[in-house]
Amino acid sequence: MKIKNFNKKILEEYKDSISLAKFPKLRQWIEGKDFPTLKQLSKVADALHIPFGYFFLDTMPERKMPIPNYRTKKDIFLKPSVDLIETIEFVQQQQNWVKDILELWGHEKLSFAGKYNIDSPKNLVVRELRIILDLENGWARFIPNWNKALNELIVRSEKAGIFVVVNGVVGNDTHRQLQVEEFRGFVLYDSVAPFIFINNNDAISGKIFTIIHELIHIIIGKSGSFDLEKLQACDDDIEQFCNKCAAEFLVPEQDLLRELKNKRNIENQDVEDLAKVFKVSSLVIIRRLLDISAINLEDFYNFYDKYLQTERKKHSKGVGGNFYATEILRLNKRFLEIVKAGVDEGVILHRDAYKITNLKASTFHKLMVRVT
Repeated sequence: MKIKNFNKKILEEYKDSISLAKFPKLRQWIEGKDFPTLKQLSKVADALHIPFGYFFLDTMPERKMPIPNYRTKKDIFLKPSVDLIETIEFVQQQQNWVKDILELWGHEKLSFAGKYNIDSPKNLVVRELRIILDLENGWARFIPNWNKALNELIVRSEKAGIFVVVNGVVGNDTHRQLQVEEFRGFVLYDSVAPFIFINNNDAISGKIFTIIHELIHIIIGKSGSFDLEKLQACDDDIEQFCNKCAAEFLVPEQDLLRELKNKRNIENQDVEDLAKVFKVSSLVIIRRLLDISAINLEDFYNFYDKYLQTERKKHSKGVGGNFYATEILRLNKRFLEIVKAGVDEGVILHRDAYKITNLKASTFHKLMVRVT
């Protein structure tokens, strides 16, 4: 039996989020030339992750972004996806739980959280970040590869009191991949328990740039989600400030100018050589070359497209097939350590621990063994 009296505007509004391969008659349903069966409409609801009954309301209940959504590329994802919103909401739940526990244990506000603002000198903010991470200028030269550099940044961020979550799906649902085109990451600012989220589907350079960008957000006390399309910030003072500070942290301008030695024309080999010197991605190098006007915007886009494809071939995503290692990344090791301590002390009930980690009891306890 086909359903005729449903709200077709919902299909029209969310058509870009619906796979035409799975629903080839979508356009006919929207135009009223054909109608879905009850089973087909139910599958569309599942695909959109909305209750089936929404199709029989006059308007779709609006789910607003919990934090500012900074978009560089504004011609797509005009509305944030359900996947993004649910991911933010889940991490917010984690943050609320862990903050309560930390405050119960007497933890005070982080000294660097919200210490500066966008009117502060960039060199002071970059210096503050080096202090937070306990890293000297040129730190990456002593790390063998960029994947290990990312791990080093995560470990040092957590040691400083910042929670870093790395995930490429909604919760544990491998069928709901997070789209890098929509967001590379987001920050949930808090002076006691700030959380950083990194989209694990991104290339390694994107992840590195994202975590530094997000750390700057914490220093200036601002939450936000961002796509950083081609490592470019949107036209917003907060985003522009964070991007410039992140770029200076990764590749200091004076060091870069010294390496260039007044070179007028930048070739592909020059970019690769600079990447080796600074132990960073070629994408970050061309981003800095654009900043200091060593290349123009057209050159930047040409370089970017070339090196993005190369980098995606060279670097793997995540931690392979190790389920528990992946879960520790998805939930954050420090967060899991606090949850475990809370359970052991009776501050958190077991059923609440299962809920906040979104894990079954058996999986939770096996994971806890690997956390300690």
